[in-house]
Order: sequence, then C-alpha cells, then structure tokens
Amino acid sequence: MPETTLDDLQYKDLHLRQNKRGYRSTEDSLILLYAIIKGLGFNYSGNAFEFGTGSGIISLLLAAKLKNITITAIEIQESLFGLAKENILRAGLEERIILIKADGRKIKEYFNPQKYDCAFANPPFFTKNSGKPSSSKEKLQARHELLCTMDDVLNSFEYVLKTKGVGFLIYPMERLDEFLEKMRLLKHMKLFRIQFFKDIKHPTGTWKSSQNESDLSKCAQKSKLFVAEIKK
Repeated sequence: MPETTLDDLQYKDLHLRQNKRGYRSTEDSLILLYAIIKGLGFNYSGNAFEFGTGSGIISLLLAAKLKNITITAIEIQESLFGLAKENILRAGLEERIILIKADGRKIKEYFNPQKYDCAFANPPFFTKNSGKPSSSKEKLQARHELLCTMDDVLNSFEYVLKTKGVGFLIYPMERLDEFLEKMRLLKHMKLFRIQFFKDIKHPTGTWKSSQNESDLSKCAQKSKLFVAEIKK
C-alpha cells in the first residue's frame, strides 16, 4: 500500500489522510473554501455538490464550518476515493457528506437535473499537454485534464444546479480568458463575480459582472489564482 500521512487541518480536531507521494491538497483548496464561505455565509442552509473531492479536504472543512449544509461529493480515482471515505468517517461527517465514486464526464448517468443549491470544484489546473508532468499517476490525473476538462465541470454545474443555484470554481490566471469565453457560450449560467488571489493571505481584488472588462484587467494584475462565482 502507498505510504500516507495524517495531517492536522487545524480546525476542531479534523485530520486529512493523504498519499505521501501522490496528489496532496495545497492552498488553492483553502482559497476556494474561503471564497465559498464568503459567498454563502456561515448561516447558509442547502445541499451542495462537489465535482472531484480528492481526499475530501474542502467538503470536510465546509461541512464542519457550515452546520446546515449537506454535500454530495464525487471522485473518479479509486485511491483518492478511498482516502476521502476514510477521512469522512474519521470526522464523523458521513451523514452530511455523501461520497460517490463517479465520472464527472457522465454526470447525467448518476444524478437527476436541478438537484443542488450549490456546486463547487477545484478541478485540474492544466490542460492535457501543458504544465509539468508528474511521475505519480494519481497526481497527474488530479492536476491535468486527463479525466475531465473545464467544459465537463461547467456542464456538470449547469446540469445539477437548481434555478438560482450558485457555483464556485478555482483556476490559475493563465486560464482566465479561456474561462470567460466558455462562460459566454453557456445558456443557463451567468458569471456573477470573480475573486483574485496572489495567495491565501493576499487577495488582490474582486470583480463583479456589473463592472466593465477594464476593471477586470486591473483586478487580475499580480494575481495567480481566481475563484469564479456563477449563478444559474
């Protein structure tokens, strides 16, 4: 079996089991978590969908911090699915986080449409033939678009979200133009706002859809990541 670590999430005795040499959560997960909570508020009540939970860090912390949220999380990689299951059980959150081994490209085979109030994803950052390849298959598939693409994530959000539902996803700045172009093509979802970050301690600005694109360029300067908030 792969060697693992048990990492302290520094919140209410929550811990995260991860493969030592496989895919490991980074601060982009915490940035996305921050943006979701900022968007929803601590008193949010509803059911949420996570596209690609990995070892479960975002769902774990979100369920622990928002007491009235329930989450259905999917994961396609067997190794990460097993870790997420262990982490959810250890946290005692199995009644509020439903974990399903599923392929996000075939979302209609697993779920009925318009089922969730909220959706979120920390999807693969890099296209299939870009970025630095990894010798770890688990890490490679988690960070590169081998098992899903940006289109797959957006299409799943459009399918599972209820009318007036909200979605959150994070990408590196290099993919902002691509993301904006794909959003223009969607029929049933609109971009509400984008939060920009240099890192977890340094948000660099927020742009709302009521602003013009010159303001968007100003916010994007000196940023490394963006979190988009989408409304259906």
